[in-house]
Amino acid sequence: MRYVLYLSLTCFLMVMFTQPFAADAADQNAPALEALAANAVNAFAVDVYRQLAEEGGNLFFSPYSISTALAMTYAGASGDTATEMAKALHFSDHEPEIHAAMKSLQDRFNSIPTERGSLDVANRLWLDKGEALVKEYESITMGNYGAGVETADFLYAYDEERLRINDWVAQKTRDKIRDLLQDGNVTPDTKLVLVNAIYFNSAWQEPFDKALTREEPFRTGKGEQHDVSMMRRTDHFLYGENPYAQWVKIPYSIPGFSMMVLLPRENGAFTPLEDLEKLEKKLTHEALASLMSDMNFSRVALRMPKFKDERRYSLAEILNKLGMNLAFTEDADFSGMVVEPRKNGYAIHVDFVVHKAFIEIDEEKTEAAASTAVGMVRATGAMTPEPVIEFNADHPFIYCLTDDQTGAILFMGRMEQP
Repeated sequence: MRYVLYLSLTCFLMVMFTQPFAADAADQNAPALEALAANAVNAFAVDVYRQLAEEGGNLFFSPYSISTALAMTYAGASGDTATEMAKALHFSDHEPEIHAAMKSLQDRFNSIPTERGSLDVANRLWLDKGEALVKEYESITMGNYGAGVETADFLYAYDEERLRINDWVAQKTRDKIRDLLQDGNVTPDTKLVLVNAIYFNSAWQEPFDKALTREEPFRTGKGEQHDVSMMRRTDHFLYGENPYAQWVKIPYSIPGFSMMVLLPRENGAFTPLEDLEKLEKKLTHEALASLMSDMNFSRVALRMPKFKDERRYSLAEILNKLGMNLAFTEDADFSGMVVEPRKNGYAIHVDFVVHKAFIEIDEEKTEAAASTAVGMVRATGAMTPEPVIEFNADHPFIYCLTDDQTGAILFMGRMEQP
């Protein structure tokens, strides 16, 4: 009896003394994991931006949402399919840790105090009732992404299931993303739909004065301009400049989050749109990271338009261009995802990747939301006077909503015409 008591006490003490150390180690490792995930997301962000910009016009998307949905898909890929996905998503250099890294970043976002604003990330899987997930895959998606599994009847009630998924997305994004999945996305061949949703709502750290907002021209394409509601605020901001551009960060009330506006310098020989396109050619992940780090507090007279934008993209072609090809074919290997991946001789593979994003900016706040769905099928200090820097965003610009602690880009856009 004495031996049993001694053994029990020993086990109790081991648990009590080892658990805090394990937690401390995880906490200490969190910044490194967050940075790892942020670097992958941002490199992917620039790749997608450059592809979308080729179409011209406004663009807006959430690279973080797309990366998260595809990271969950990647967790079930094997062989050459996994290799292609890792390269396209910039996971190649840190494959063993990527899911833990994405978890660390998601945990950070979901821990924002609600009194400072809203930043919510949610994931969910809808699995046809005739299919079963590989246990290890289910453990990865639930443990790292919090992605619970819903049973669906895609064979006999595919359109009802499509609407059910859309309702979940709308609820998670406060009704800002509606009808993510459209007619034809979900079919009787659909076996699994993986969905990410992100919602952001925060006041500016200091609001723009509505009394200073006025209608002013915004210059866009060749010889074109139209009046927009231009907000004004003169304050101290993190600011940077080089011969090609000016950039400024506007902080939110959620600590450590801001909007970065990247404004091309105008060259009299080009139109404002051509100036933007020249800047975009210099845009790389490394260049953007360098700009973000090369900023100092300066007094800036900021002018930028109020605007609202909403975009929907089918991303299959873009992902193909980025090297993710096998995943969309019957040669795909997702043997780590669904039990009996080649049942009846047919492989499960990616059928669609759709993304929808919304943003609205005014004098008081920014509200932004996005959702991504991946469908899997079987085929059939003291102040002294100082100069004020003019930052007049009255012509096309690039903008990013960023987590300044990790550098992660949650949302990214191109404003050609408010």
